[in-house]
Amino acid sequence: MKWIKDAILDLLILVVIVAYAITSNDIIEIIIWVYTSLLIISKVSYFFFDFLQSKASKTKVPDWFYHGTYLLSIILLITTKNYPLVIAWVVIWVLSVVPKLVKTKKKSS
Repeated sequence: MKWIKDAILDLLILVVIVAYAITSNDIIEIIIWVYTSLLIISKVSYFFFDFLQSKASKTKVPDWFYHGTYLLSIILLITTKNYPLVIAWVVIWVLSVVPKLVKTKKKSS
């Protein structure tokens, strides 16, 4: 469970998304959009910068945690009917899976 300290930001944003799903507060929506934008930029940057790839491989957070967090975030955002945010989080999830698929293909060839 030492990995939880690496996942605190993800847990915090999940709580923020829960708050947004409950309240539909505009300020919380802006916070989510800022975080979402930064996360998409970091996920895309992963493909272009080697140092990000080595840093990402050092995390001890299990993959199931990220998949669960992204799934819950998408479900909560669907309940808010904020479909642009839903699409953004689906993109984040896809961008998180692609590097693992590429690594798996490289290992099998």
